[in-house]
Amino acid sequence: MNRRDAIKSLGLGAGYALAAPSIFSLLQSCKNEPVFTPVFLNAGQGHALQKIVDLIIPSDELVPGANELNVPQFVDGFWNDILKPEDQEMVRMGFTVLESNFKNTFDKELADGKSEDFDKMLAKYLKTTKEEQQAYQNKMGEFGQAYEKDKTATPDQDAATFSLLSQIRGMTIWGWKTTEEIGENVLAYDPIPGVGKGCITIEEATGGKAYSIQ
Repeated sequence: MNRRDAIKSLGLGAGYALAAPSIFSLLQSCKNEPVFTPVFLNAGQGHALQKIVDLIIPSDELVPGANELNVPQFVDGFWNDILKPEDQEMVRMGFTVLESNFKNTFDKELADGKSEDFDKMLAKYLKTTKEEQQAYQNKMGEFGQAYEKDKTATPDQDAATFSLLSQIRGMTIWGWKTTEEIGENVLAYDPIPGVGKGCITIEEATGGKAYSIQ
């Protein structure tokens, strides 16, 4: 079974937000794909996604990172098979803007981007103040309203880049935490909790770990 068949076999629609953990669990049980071949993104965009995901949650000696746990496959498959067409259009538009922004900044295509290039992009847009991020969100909100009336409207380059990178960061963290490896072996895993204890610290309860099931 490949990942597209795995996702489609669940028959998900509007309820994907609740069922997505099951999607990723199923993806993990499917045949491992050592080479990431995107189905929603093109090759250059897929290369960018892999680099960005690895920067957000890299592997270390103790814990596998997002790339090692096939998070790029999850994100790409989610966009391809779960998102509504109008949401897919927004993701594609975001990558078109990212490609242009990347070209203007580094004079190279996404497919030729190195980790340090994408690290600079992440720092520029995600290591910003709350006020700057709110301004980006406001601009994207204004663009959304304009786009509903005029499909030729285009988003602000910086706001669209921030929006896409922020979405990738959120999905990377979500997908990584959802994997069986992280959920059961790294985070605090207690599928059948016993007696509840109040007024204790998280260090006392789980050794300082967040729960994988809440």
